[in-house]
Amino acid sequence: MELVIILLVIGAFGFAIYKLAKSKNREPINWLLLCLIISPPIILIILAFMKKLPRERTRSISKSKKKGRR
Repeated sequence: MELVIILLVIGAFGFAIYKLAKSKNREPINWLLLCLIISPPIILIILAFMKKLPRERTRSISKSKKKGRR
């Protein structure tokens, strides 16, 4: 029974780290791997204090390239 509780707590930490990293526009998989090296509560605290990164824009075809195709 204790093993089930421990696994649930570890899973909850993993889920929380994943969602927090995703909301801050950071790579969640990298943070989960870092969580295996360092303690999960410490990673949660670090992520909580980090600023949100700007979202990456997808590059669109510029107007000059569109004109050249005609």
